[in-house]
Amino acid sequence: SPKDMLILVDVSGSVSGLTLKLIRTSVSEMLETLSDDDFVNVVSFNDNAKNVSCFNHLVQANVRNKKVLKENINMISAKGITDYKKGFSFAFEQLLNFNVSRANCNKIIMLFTDGGEEKAQEIFKKYNPDRKVRVFTFSVGQHNYDKGPIQWMACTNNGYYYEIPSIGAIRINTQEYLDVLGRPMVLAGEKAKQIQWTNVYLDALELGLVITGTLPVFNLTVGHDGKKNQLILGVMGVDVSLEEIKGLTPRFNLSPNGYYYAIDPNGYVLLHPNLQPKPVGTSIPSVNLRKRRPDVQNPKSQEPVTLDFLDAELENEMKVKIRQKMIDGESGKESFQTLVKSQDERYIDRGNRTYTWAPVSKTDYSLALVLPSYSFNYIEAKLDDTMTQARSKKNKLKEVLE
Repeated sequence: SPKDMLILVDVSGSVSGLTLKLIRTSVSEMLETLSDDDFVNVVSFNDNAKNVSCFNHLVQANVRNKKVLKENINMISAKGITDYKKGFSFAFEQLLNFNVSRANCNKIIMLFTDGGEEKAQEIFKKYNPDRKVRVFTFSVGQHNYDKGPIQWMACTNNGYYYEIPSIGAIRINTQEYLDVLGRPMVLAGEKAKQIQWTNVYLDALELGLVITGTLPVFNLTVGHDGKKNQLILGVMGVDVSLEEIKGLTPRFNLSPNGYYYAIDPNGYVLLHPNLQPKPVGTSIPSVNLRKRRPDVQNPKSQEPVTLDFLDAELENEMKVKIRQKMIDGESGKESFQTLVKSQDERYIDRGNRTYTWAPVSKTDYSLALVLPSYSFNYIEAKLDDTMTQARSKKNKLKEVLE
């Protein structure tokens, strides 16, 4: 389920050295558990609190934003003293900022620290009296600090407490919270069993661009104590090639300059004529690829192809509105003048286009058809009429030659 996550990082002087390295790695691993449906930001604190990057509010957890956060996490340094009140006040203020885009579902604060003596009780009483914000705490590193206060923070705010003593414990502990958030889905039963589709990505088996439909698998067995299990066992998925989807649409009926496109709930393109990622790493020997060209990726390890609809086309106000209506699952039709690229992409001209869109049944996608004005008219003729016209032209040509 979608999440609004604020990652709170302790950068006081006591977390220097190995502990700081573990925190950096843990936060990077935590970011990898998020998808484009989630929103996130990372805040560091000691005796003061600040954003680790240029983001001053929650941002969509897409590939680009997570990359920015990871780069800045690796630059944090440890100094000062720990003040949980400053850190949690700053975190709650961002989570309660409703003037920016957000998931508006699960609200979470993830605290990474080596421990401390205060509990910041007045902060939780002020900002989280109804416990709608879950607090998960992580004790990082090997130390003898009192773990009681951060255990209390987690238990009091509907969260969990974890320990990360070494690098080997990072992955399992940073993913454990997903089981906790998944329990309401298990209890919801069939209502929660909805197919979720991924972004477009390049298949590792060289099948081209694909999307994957996933469905959660729940453990609904009953234990010896009579209690029903509330765990997600895993996820099953099926890959669908974009070429297969394109094959369902007869392009020859759309006129030379007509086309169709589809977008997902985040506004990313699923189908579009301009969705043509450049081949990366081709014609380069796969052996020691990174040593020869460290800035070049092998096609098998490319990031998801996250092309926004407004980047795929020449943007204007009407297209912004169409994009939002498609995301909201609405149907509609608009005709307007827009800038159009030539087929060889060498020229740009103005032309009238009609956009018609509607949601795709039983999916989160929305499909649109774009046609120029001259595509709405066509000539209909019977086969025998065509043959008669051909004979007539042949007779006239014969008379002229004679």
